[in-house]
Amino acid sequence: MVFIRADSNQFIAGGHISRCIAIASELKEQGEAVCFLVADDNPVPALSKAGFPFINLHSEWNDLMSDVTYVKSVLKKERTPVLLIDTYQISRRYVEELKSCCRIAYLGSKDEYLGPLDWLINYSTDIDYDFYNTSYDEQTELLLGPAYAPIKKEFRNYLSIQKEKLGNILITTGNTNKNCIMEAIIEGLLPSVLEKPVTLHVVIGPMFEEKEKFHKAYDDCPNVILHENVKSMSDLMRNCDLAVSANGTTVYELSAIGLPTISFAMVPEQVKSGETLSELGVLDYCGQSFDHREECISLIKAKVNEYMYSIDKMNDLAERAHRFIDGKGCQRIVRILLKNSCSSN
Repeated sequence: MVFIRADSNQFIAGGHISRCIAIASELKEQGEAVCFLVADDNPVPALSKAGFPFINLHSEWNDLMSDVTYVKSVLKKERTPVLLIDTYQISRRYVEELKSCCRIAYLGSKDEYLGPLDWLINYSTDIDYDFYNTSYDEQTELLLGPAYAPIKKEFRNYLSIQKEKLGNILITTGNTNKNCIMEAIIEGLLPSVLEKPVTLHVVIGPMFEEKEKFHKAYDDCPNVILHENVKSMSDLMRNCDLAVSANGTTVYELSAIGLPTISFAMVPEQVKSGETLSELGVLDYCGQSFDHREECISLIKAKVNEYMYSIDKMNDLAERAHRFIDGKGCQRIVRILLKNSCSSN
């Protein structure tokens, strides 16, 4: 049995639950039982939609020690459990408290020693290899780099398609809309797209507040289409020519699809990844929306305008991104987790 400890709410990017669902789906394909452990009901709609069982710990999402006793009781019911933890609230103390009950994997980029992990998965492009190799001994297997990006199966095996024009722009900020950044992006781009036959495809996340204001503002705007409860993000991506996205797991999905991407950091944890992906030529990074917001919007607008008049540059960006991510990260992660841990269950 593999348990996955992850959360999602208005403070946590939805990519944490999304990428864990991707890993859980691969585990299920391999015949392994999976159960999510969550602090509250916020992730329940996504988990129910994906068809995965869960246990509501009724704990504080930002204090994992508040659920450690309950988690221990759950783990002790299984013979050889694995616990995959995907939250920035992880601590060395939490890992040490649970280590006697299970084997533990951490998925994330927290830059501190987290104790006796069995696996550490960091698919970022900004990795301090010296830190990891010095801090962890041979008992912790390190799965480092973009090859381990946990992308859903629907994003695999796509061919990158050259675009002939810029007609459809996807805008996504994940589950949440911190600091009303979505409205700012739409309003920043509208003056340009109104002059062109360009449509903004706006994804309204499940935890957006005041969703009705988007419908009131844009339902009658021919250049804006709102998308809620998207059944297939891969299909929506494939029908667009360019993406503007928060720099979470979604940018790896966009790369696998071969959709050129303009990104921004919606939370501090996304800054380094955005900067390094931009340096690698995988995407165009436009800064921080949580700080220097107006500058970020200005840069996004400038990049969109640039690609309107330079389709070749846009296609070159898409090709570099597509070569960077092969979409097989979940398969690699699951193969390693199951190799010596769950096969006897």
